[in-house]
Amino acid sequence: MTARLVSDALWAALALVGAGLVVASHLPNRPVAKASWLIRRLQATSVGYVAVLLGWMWLGWHFFAR
Repeated sequence: MTARLVSDALWAALALVGAGLVVASHLPNRPVAKASWLIRRLQATSVGYVAVLLGWMWLGWHFFAR
């Protein structure tokens, strides 16, 4: 088993967990908060706003700058 295979499997598992949380947040008795609510809550403070901005920058750099 190579390191790339392990890395890809971990990213796939993370994506599945994320998709499961999105589905769970749209159920009638929502056991999980919606992602948009969490982002708005994070951006309510200036520190949270900068953290979200830096997170988007990090994602953009690692997924789109290659």
